[in-house]
Amino acid sequence: MNFIIVNTFTIEPVQNLITATTAALGCGLLIGLERERSKQRGNQHSFAGIRSFAICSLLGAICFSFGFFIGLIGALIVGSISIISINKQIEDPGVTTELAFILTYFIGGLCLWHISYAAALTVVLTFLLMTKHSMHGVATKWITELEFKDGIFLLALLLIALPLTPNRALWGSVLNPYIILKLLTLVLAIQALAHMAKRLLSSRHAMFLSALASGFVSSTATIASLGIEVRHGRADAKENAGAALISCVATLVQLLIIVAGVSFTWLKILLFPSIIAIIILIIPGIWLMRKTRSGEKVKLTDTPMFSLKEAGIIVVTLTIIQVIVYGLSLWLGDAGLIAGTVLTSIFEIHAAMAAVVMQGNPTNHILLLALLLGLATHAISKSINAAITGGFQYALAFVPTQIIHMTVLIILIYTMTNN
Repeated sequence: MNFIIVNTFTIEPVQNLITATTAALGCGLLIGLERERSKQRGNQHSFAGIRSFAICSLLGAICFSFGFFIGLIGALIVGSISIISINKQIEDPGVTTELAFILTYFIGGLCLWHISYAAALTVVLTFLLMTKHSMHGVATKWITELEFKDGIFLLALLLIALPLTPNRALWGSVLNPYIILKLLTLVLAIQALAHMAKRLLSSRHAMFLSALASGFVSSTATIASLGIEVRHGRADAKENAGAALISCVATLVQLLIIVAGVSFTWLKILLFPSIIAIIILIIPGIWLMRKTRSGEKVKLTDTPMFSLKEAGIIVVTLTIIQVIVYGLSLWLGDAGLIAGTVLTSIFEIHAAMAAVVMQGNPTNHILLLALLLGLATHAISKSINAAITGGFQYALAFVPTQIIHMTVLIILIYTMTNN
């Protein structure tokens, strides 16, 4: 028994210390290797290289192994060295290496408690140090002033406004301020992502991306505008029909995002059928657009990432339709729920579906029936819209795929809910 106790208090701590210091050495060497390469690329006067960072990380592990007080003294020494270096580095006014040196000390100390976390921090720090020129280029040349302001606004909504918003419905299951703001944030984020995709890809994909981005705002309006172009002879019927199908992809993606923000149970039911329906839309859509001309890259212009006005209109419309459907369900019961869902689906599918999924689980057959009828009504509405605005050739290229993808979606949803 005494032998076991002695081994517990002598051998195992030594083995743990060796493991921690070895990990600290590896972390310091990785960071130091990057700083050494940086010195060779032109920053010859940087005060620390591969050996200094390796020793600093080892120092952190050793000092903290003697206790928090000794570790704090070591941190003050490392900080003092960094401050002295900053004052002496006349040709290198930056403080990145000095801050990395201090953080390396604490990473070495962290190896005593959590090696995997220390290793993750090391990788993150090394990546940040390596991408200096890329980050400077993004900050000063690639992101425009309006995009920067929009990004700050979106982060403020996500990190400040959303957590502070009360999460309780004001009337039954609708008019929840948190859900409303969450939907606004999602719509803005979708528009921002579509905007950045246009910036990243060449104009050869401009029609594809434009249709996708417009579909997030209103697929019905996109189909109508593309059809009008065909009717006036400004565009090819098949190419615009392909773009119209791509706008329907945005409808399904946005539907999934909105449902995810409202009910995870419904999301599990809708996810797989929606993915299959999206594939059915994308393949013919791209095939119809295959003759679209290639072009140069999209030029950098100072345009906003999203339209707060458009996003606000979408969210207000979603909320009003949810209130209407909920009110009809209270007034007329199940018949009111079904009638409200079908009527609102003619114009806007997202709000109708959100209103349905907020009122219960997929096990409720009335809710399931309302959802399926809403999807079918929306597909028929889009088909009629295409025929009226774009004419026979436009509708002939658009309607079959539109009906097929929605039929498959409805069948798969019904099958999954009955298994």
